[in-house]
Amino acid sequence: MKIKLDTKKIYLAMAEKGITATEIAKQGGVSQQAVSNALNGNRIGRVKVVPAICKALDLSAKEIVIIEA
Repeated sequence: MKIKLDTKKIYLAMAEKGITATEIAKQGGVSQQAVSNALNGNRIGRVKVVPAICKALDLSAKEIVIIEA
């Protein structure tokens, strides 16, 4: 099972709210590099990254997490 993010939806929400990856990191208490890695598809990394993105963009994990078999 592979977990990845729906980056298209995330980048769209970021553009609509005018929020950068750095701002997501600050709001969520994670590093900017962790957010960047998750958004670039390199790896989701720490479990805190998904909640940080959800909180900053007012999205649920169900909206941005894709689970592949």
